[in-house]
Amino acid sequence: MSRKASSSLFIAIATGASIGLLLPALVIGGLWIGLREPQVAQTALERDLQAKLDVLSSSLPELLWNLDQVAAKEVVSAVMKSPDVVHISVADNSQGKAFIDVRHPERSRGRTLKGERDVFRGSVRIGHIRIEIDDHLSAEALSRQRWLYGATVGLQLAISLAFVLLLLNSRVMRPLRKLGGFANDLAQGRFTAEIRTERKDEIGLLGGHLVHMRNALQQQFEAQHALIERLRGIAETVPGVVFQLRRHADGRYEFGYVSEAVRDYFQLSAAELAEDAQRWFQQVHRDDRLAVMSSLQASAGQLAPWQQEFRTHNLDGSERWLFANAIARAEDGGGVMWHGFLTDISRQRRDALELEEHRHHLEELVEARTRQLAAATEAAEAANQAKSAFLANMSHEIRTPMNAIIGLTYLVRRDSREAEQQARLKKVADAAEHLLSIINNVLDFSKIEAGKFELEIAEFGLPQVLDTVSGMLAQRAAEKRLEVQVELDPALEKQLLLGDAQRISEVLLNFAANAVKFTDQGFVRIAVRIEKDLGPSLALLMEVEDSGIGIAEEAQGRLFQDFEQADSSTTRRYGGTGLGLAICRRLAELMGGEVGVQSEPGQGSRFWFRLQLDKAGSPAPLLAPLSRSQAAQELAARFAGTRILLAEDNPVNQEVAVALLASAGLSVDVAEDGAQAVAMVGGGVYALVLMDVQMPQMDGLDATRAIRASGNNIPILAMTANAFEEERQRCLDAGMNDHVAKPVVAEQLFATLKLWLARR
Repeated sequence: MSRKASSSLFIAIATGASIGLLLPALVIGGLWIGLREPQVAQTALERDLQAKLDVLSSSLPELLWNLDQVAAKEVVSAVMKSPDVVHISVADNSQGKAFIDVRHPERSRGRTLKGERDVFRGSVRIGHIRIEIDDHLSAEALSRQRWLYGATVGLQLAISLAFVLLLLNSRVMRPLRKLGGFANDLAQGRFTAEIRTERKDEIGLLGGHLVHMRNALQQQFEAQHALIERLRGIAETVPGVVFQLRRHADGRYEFGYVSEAVRDYFQLSAAELAEDAQRWFQQVHRDDRLAVMSSLQASAGQLAPWQQEFRTHNLDGSERWLFANAIARAEDGGGVMWHGFLTDISRQRRDALELEEHRHHLEELVEARTRQLAAATEAAEAANQAKSAFLANMSHEIRTPMNAIIGLTYLVRRDSREAEQQARLKKVADAAEHLLSIINNVLDFSKIEAGKFELEIAEFGLPQVLDTVSGMLAQRAAEKRLEVQVELDPALEKQLLLGDAQRISEVLLNFAANAVKFTDQGFVRIAVRIEKDLGPSLALLMEVEDSGIGIAEEAQGRLFQDFEQADSSTTRRYGGTGLGLAICRRLAELMGGEVGVQSEPGQGSRFWFRLQLDKAGSPAPLLAPLSRSQAAQELAARFAGTRILLAEDNPVNQEVAVALLASAGLSVDVAEDGAQAVAMVGGGVYALVLMDVQMPQMDGLDATRAIRASGNNIPILAMTANAFEEERQRCLDAGMNDHVAKPVVAEQLFATLKLWLARR
């Protein structure tokens, strides 16, 4: 704190105190005198006026009655001696004129106060008195009183204020100036300065705080000085150059700090660079100078880190590679400061060059190995394609005759009435279905192994899934007189879920079919319940329990392995490939679930399937599945006589398909190849086309494309013995509307026909 500042503070305090003490006293006193004293003076003047009227009204009645004018004038003159009386007039009622009238107009200097009174003798009014007095004497007295009050109060307050300011200067301002000087010494780093702090008041406490602050600042200063020295030592010993580079708003560069190691890099001292930063840029290789400047400008514009590689020259003329790495910070005034370091990367550059040479050699080796791997990959892909083609051909070649076997068996059983023949035909149908399930398992297993198995996520309801599974078991269970029980958690009856309903049905159907196979008496129970409601999803437990032969504990671990069964006797007695449960395990894992079994020999088995599915909403009421005869009857009732076209080259399959369609009341025309089918669609009126895929001359895919190219939107349903998903997608891509797999299941065929005929 300087003396000038202290003086200014003292003057401010003195001025404030003067204004704060004198002005209120003078204003309040002046208001008091100005408001109250005029009223008092006015009252006194009125009392004086009344007193004069009293004197005159008591002295003049006898004189006025006797008309003694001389004596009356003496009385009036005595009253007129008062210097504030301006005019006295006495009127005589008997004469009707003024009896006495005395006036001193020179006394009228201010405001005039008038008074009047009647003169009575006894009860008779004999005259009238009028008197005027001036208030200038009273006003002058009041003014003198005001000035006297102001002078007295002002003098007293001035003396008090002088004493207060003298005390303030000695007890406050002078110590504050000393404290300010002490603080100024601390600000300039003179920590040896001393100050006396004997006083116990606030000034003394402040001085003590300043002493403590001096000690703390001294410790911090010494610590920072030591830290700076350590940092300086580190900066001078690190393998590189530590620097602070500033770019001013006008584009001029300046080094705020640079370590002495810069001499080894640029043959310039830190002092020389501090004087002129341009020397540093001149030391940069001329081919890299523009890149360095551009990168600095870009870093300054975006306040991004500055990272740049560039070259300088050694004393022997060789090149040295340097790497600059710095952080940019904005400064007041539009400048930018970089804090960073420079390191010598010449060795790394040489190593990188050597690595580049090795890399080229390695790339040649990699290219050679890549060509070998590509050849191996092509061979593997060719083998995989050959495998897929083989499986597709095997599926087609086996399913085509299976279609004839199952279809003809169905037709013969429908028309046959002999019990023995019915029994034999049933055995044929069971054997065909068993063979078909083996084929399906092999194909599914091969698709899973090849990683081509895809799940379809769609909305579905569990009641429909359970109805489908139980309906497919009904006939075999009835033949063994087994009770099929279905239990569904009530909360799932109207809850739609998201998932692959077909694959869930496959798992449950496999469990349930095994239960029927290995149970001779008792029951098969299919149950689904909620294990945990997770809000947007449900954790479900699906179980199939039976009262069958059971499974030994040591055999349970092998059930879900590929090509494994409980024991060899099972295969001999009940048949099977050991793939069904393995496929169930694979399907469960693909859906994020798990499967398991609990069983004891002779006590039945419980196969379970845990799965978590997302909720989708509330489904529409589900209809119970129709039996084959009901489906055919309903189709005949609604669409009897409807003409459809069957494109099929196999005579047996033609016979089966025509018989099935005729049993539903449909009229069928047959085309033996794709070209004939295109011509018949163009020349006839058909409600629907059943199109075989593999036919001579023109296959079903090309025939469909030709029909669609003509603008015809007739429903076309693919009939193919290829069970792969790729085949189904090929059919849809060609323009077909749906897919019916061979061997044709009558119920499935009727349901699909009903759907598309109704849509038409």
